[in-house]
Amino acid sequence: MGWLPSLAALVATLASAFASSMLEAATAQPAALELLAAPGIEPGEEDVLLSLERGWFESAKRVLALMRERDAPVAAMASVRASATNIRDQATEIINLMRTGANAEETVVTTAFQWAQRPEFVYLNVKFSSRIDGPVTCLNVDNERIEFGNEPAGNGTAGTLFFEGTGRQKPKLFRLNLTLHGAILPENSSWSFASVGRMSITIAKATHETWPRLLLTKVKPKNMHVWHDRQHVADAEVKKEKEDRKKEREAGAKEAPKPPPPLASPTPPSNAPPPSPEAPSEPADGAKAAAAASDAPPVPFEDGLAQPAKKKGKKKKEKKGDKKEEL
Repeated sequence: MGWLPSLAALVATLASAFASSMLEAATAQPAALELLAAPGIEPGEEDVLLSLERGWFESAKRVLALMRERDAPVAAMASVRASATNIRDQATEIINLMRTGANAEETVVTTAFQWAQRPEFVYLNVKFSSRIDGPVTCLNVDNERIEFGNEPAGNGTAGTLFFEGTGRQKPKLFRLNLTLHGAILPENSSWSFASVGRMSITIAKATHETWPRLLLTKVKPKNMHVWHDRQHVADAEVKKEKEDRKKEREAGAKEAPKPPPPLASPTPPSNAPPPSPEAPSEPADGAKAAAAASDAPPVPFEDGLAQPAKKKGKKKKEKKGDKKEEL
């Protein structure tokens, strides 16, 4: 068996070059297991898919074990998960057809569910049973189908949710068909299987707001219940987020530079009108005479120099004296 390592290396090289399975050359599962037992083998996702396609389940498990040993992200292999799920569902249908009473009409069960919300999302806890407080009717479902959408409703748009799945090991079809209070974002909504007999659904709202109720109609169906525990957690989350945003705003306001103080503006004038100027008072007679004398032009001397003007009062006296001398 000394040729196995070299053959395995060759197969690995070809697989890397052509992105095909290294187990392609194996004609049966024992040969595939021998290849996988050789040292230095590093199988990949293609080898798991080929093993599942050919029904070599031991080979598929061995490939996954080798990939885990080198810390390969096996949980992220969506194609492998889809292939294994398809095989599981088909095997389940065969088992169901073999059971007594398998030809009887399939029973449709409207699943019970709980709901909670926050401004961005609606959370559903779906139980594979018609009663939320009763035991689960089956542990899981196969051929599950979940559709998120929107449809016209009145003057606006309402979100829709449709779920359907066949009960594993029991001839029951579980179904949930809801028309929601507001529009949703189907591309941002998701679902996953939760604990035994349950599944979780997260619906993204188109508008961030708190809905007054889950459904478009005000009629409450019997299978719908409030998810109190989840609602309590959601309310606490929203409250904490508001407080954190408030603290961030306050911290930002403290760190922001304060504006410079405004320049001092001149004192605004009073609303009262300014006082009118006082009229000049009439001067006394002597003052009038002095003002007139000061305004009189100077009398020139004989030698050309200016001679100050004589006062009118003195001039009159001299005239009286002259009269006396003539008499």
